[in-house]
Amino acid sequence: MLNATHSRARMVLFLAIAFGLTYLMGIPLYYGYVSGADVNVFPLAQMMYPAAGVMLGNLITRRSDPDLPRGFFVLYLLITAIMVVSAIASVLTPQLPWLLISNFIVMGGSVVAWVGLALTRHSKRAAYGIGWRKGSTKGVVVGSLVFAGLYVLRIFVPAFLTGTQDEYLAYLTTPMPYIMLVNVILNFFLSFLCFFGEEYGWRYYLQPHMQAKFGNRLGVVLLGVIWGLWHLPLNLFYYAPDTPLQSIAAQVGCCVCYGVVMAWGYMKTGNIWVAVIMHFINNNLGLVFIPDLGFQNQVYTWPDVAFSVIFLAILHLPFLASRVFRRRDLPQPPESPAKVE
Repeated sequence: MLNATHSRARMVLFLAIAFGLTYLMGIPLYYGYVSGADVNVFPLAQMMYPAAGVMLGNLITRRSDPDLPRGFFVLYLLITAIMVVSAIASVLTPQLPWLLISNFIVMGGSVVAWVGLALTRHSKRAAYGIGWRKGSTKGVVVGSLVFAGLYVLRIFVPAFLTGTQDEYLAYLTTPMPYIMLVNVILNFFLSFLCFFGEEYGWRYYLQPHMQAKFGNRLGVVLLGVIWGLWHLPLNLFYYAPDTPLQSIAAQVGCCVCYGVVMAWGYMKTGNIWVAVIMHFINNNLGLVFIPDLGFQNQVYTWPDVAFSVIFLAILHLPFLASRVFRRRDLPQPPESPAKVE
């Protein structure tokens, strides 16, 4: 009974932070949007909330567990709190370069977090899914390359269909994309906290719960819908405020499709880092092909949304037929941490 009570408490804390804080921060985000302030700190901060919810729940309900990586969790929560304050400050004191400040916070925090992970005992990393699972390296490499390949197809297939491929092909003959590729790879180590922040919440914590309740396939699809709706404040006041309904529909569709492949990678390896790397690829690989790629103040049309979602579904949803979705020895809900590293 006590374990069940603690399990519910962890879920409540996770939802309160992952969704409650996200939607609450939508208020200053809206204020910043209507006042013309630079609100670029908000999406960076929001990426950290899901993991913060998982960690806070564990710190409160498992504080006597000797394998609890307390130091790393506290460090992560401190960095998250600093990012929340920075986001709010960015709309209260818009004259300051808060995007630059927040980038330094993320970079400095990521470096310190790497050190924190290295200093965390092996058994603690394993018990709470923040370590590198032994024997998963090949799977992580293959999964990451597969996701990168899908991303390239997402860029070049529409380009060939619309006859704009020559622009991309000409660009690939210059040194710039390869310089950008090196920069993107190095940037992973200086920004991993944000991507870890989402995936430790979605894939490590919530995915096994969803699959245990709804089945391996439907659980992943429903998780994609939840993940998509989690972006709601950004859809309304950041990504595409002029076409919010189209933005929300595109977001949910994309999250379902991307989530299937990320789930496939995590289920195949049992290593959360494959999902972290995939998420990073999704948000950053486009800079190799489109250096001025931006996410703010976009305008969507319903035909664009329909084409995008259908095309992504064709590329990503076939992974639901993978044998891994029929396995029974999948990562279990992290309620009784097992040493799997």
